[in-house]
This record gives sequence, C-alpha cells and structure tokens, in this order.
Amino acid sequence: MEKEDIEKLFQEVKKSLQYSYCPYSNFAVGACVVSDDKNTYIYGANVENASYGNCICAERVAITKAVSMGYTKFMAIGVMSAKGRVTPCGICRQVIREFSKDINVYMFHDDGGYDMKTIEELLPDSFGPDDLK
Repeated sequence: MEKEDIEKLFQEVKKSLQYSYCPYSNFAVGACVVSDDKNTYIYGANVENASYGNCICAERVAITKAVSMGYTKFMAIGVMSAKGRVTPCGICRQVIREFSKDINVYMFHDDGGYDMKTIEELLPDSFGPDDLK
C-alpha cells in the first residue's frame, strides 16, 4: 500500500474506536479491512458482553461485516486500541488467514506510526482453506 493508503487506513481505524462497546475492560479496539481493489474500507470495533466468552474482537467485527457486504478478498487490515498499539489475538489471526495468505496487518500507534507484518509472520505454518481441498 502507498503512504496515502496507509494514512487513510489509520484514520478509519482511529475513527472506529468511537464505536467500541467495552464497559467491562475499558479497552477500546478498532479495526478496518481494505478490499483487494483498495476502494472499500470497512471498519469494526470490539464488542464486549457480560458473558465474557461472547465478546468479539474488532478485527472479527470488521471482517464479518465485510463478508456480509459481499467482500471476501482483502489486501490489508489495520488495528489499534485507544491505548495504542495492539496485535491481533490468535482467533483473529486465524480469521484473517481464512481470507488471505499474504494480507498485510498494520498495528497502529497513537501517532499514526505502525508496525506491519504479514499474516504469515503472525501465524506461521497456518491452517487454511487450501488444507481442506
């Protein structure tokens, strides 16, 4: 992605933080996926539940929202917390991997700086759709 695309992704991720529902942890997380044609940015925020096992991370909200809108190919995903940089949890890494073996994952800092890793770096030797063929 070009510098301006990464900046747009950062702004969308930052904007998504306001939609977080985190009354128990007060740990707001926002995420945004970018369609493979770079034309569509779909964001999500974490949603907590009194039954903690029913919580859903921002990355999975963004991806399931995108899939429900007809998007299944992504070139990038960005994530950050209101407290700064975070990295996707194991479940989110597997869900990200479901849709791309080489997607870039941008883990943003408050100031717009970021660390970028591919999903292969975050989830090496992963299991995915091709393994079921």
